[in-house]
Amino acid sequence: MAKLILERVLKKKGISKREFARRLKLYDPNNVFRYFREGYDPKLSTLSKWAKALKVRVRDLIEE
Repeated sequence: MAKLILERVLKKKGISKREFARRLKLYDPNNVFRYFREGYDPKLSTLSKWAKALKVRVRDLIEE
């Protein structure tokens, strides 16, 4: 099963959760915190948006 490593990618790139929310054009930055909850399972389209915002590949956001 793949594991989401979004938090690790943000830390490596020096991007805060608030900045990540801004890049995703989320009006309420608090919405981004749900992405870090245990068991959160985003759709591929969501992963694609995240990858684009972070300038990484989708596979860089997951760990096998």
